[in-house]
Amino acid sequence: MMKGERQQNDDPNQEERLFKYSTGDRTIGMEMSQSASVASAAAEFLAERDQRKSNGNMSRTYFRRPGERQPFLVLRDGRGERSTPREEPGIYPAGPCLIRAEEWLLEPELAALYSSWMSCAEDGQAERILQRIYHRLRAAAGVLLESADGVWAAVALPYTPELAASPARLAALQDAQLDALFAAVAESQRLGSDSRVDLLAPYPASRAEFAAQREFIEGVAEQTLGHAYAAACRIGALLAPDVERAAAGEIARIADFLVLDGAAGEAAPEENAAEGFATAAAEVLAAVRRARPAAAVLAAGAPAAYALADLYEIGMSGIFCSAALRTEALLRAACLTWIARQDNTDAAAGGWQ
Repeated sequence: MMKGERQQNDDPNQEERLFKYSTGDRTIGMEMSQSASVASAAAEFLAERDQRKSNGNMSRTYFRRPGERQPFLVLRDGRGERSTPREEPGIYPAGPCLIRAEEWLLEPELAALYSSWMSCAEDGQAERILQRIYHRLRAAAGVLLESADGVWAAVALPYTPELAASPARLAALQDAQLDALFAAVAESQRLGSDSRVDLLAPYPASRAEFAAQREFIEGVAEQTLGHAYAAACRIGALLAPDVERAAAGEIARIADFLVLDGAAGEAAPEENAAEGFATAAAEVLAAVRRARPAAAVLAAGAPAAYALADLYEIGMSGIFCSAALRTEALLRAACLTWIARQDNTDAAAGGWQ
């Protein structure tokens, strides 16, 4: 039986687990989504940051208190903010930030190696090229873990239509990616760092498919870092908007979190894609909530940012947002939260009249 299935069966409170953000976990992104203005958000964040310095390390897990509505999170997506170095020990972002592993394949040297590997027909030569790809991926993972976003990252394994058409190549590259990532984590831990890396299995179409991907990830983690890390590593599913709804619910039963990817199948997502994405998100979320009411479900991609108001309304956990769209998304989230607060205040006041 898989770890995810054991959690559901052995832990009666598992349905209450979600993203847990203690006071020390908050960043400007989260604070702005709870504040009426940019100024008040900044003031709250600075106060929280000072408190963090005195509190030290904090819990970073998936959790929600019963009956508590979680904040709507605006988190980082993409490589636009990856160069930011870590600041002081104990100052953590409210991650996870979303890292798409195929982004690393776009680096010039890696792109050339990847192209050669995909077109190579000779097994020995292909293996040698894959080894060179591994070392490049290992270096990229090391850079990530040394950055501020490396404190808590959710890394989606590489997946492209070209790789999907060649399952053997897809499995080999994902294996190399996991080996490189966990080797970087091992080195980071050896140096005393407190990095956390969670994984996303890309675009499973069924519970069985996700279960196989999860078992594969856990196996590599255990071989590389040992049982303790494999047991602590959170493994989620990156879902396409057209995922079969019943399958999404079944995947949610054994996934630690879900991300509905608005960028899946979109060559250049634009604002007019938001309406269709919001409709798909509502259907997927409804199926997931029927199967697992407290599941952590986030959205990613440009359509998610444009559809933020709809995603907030239906009860999505939050979005991963690119640097180009993040400021506007933060302001929208702040306005929506402020309006909801005013409505709740008015309703409470009316009840006492």
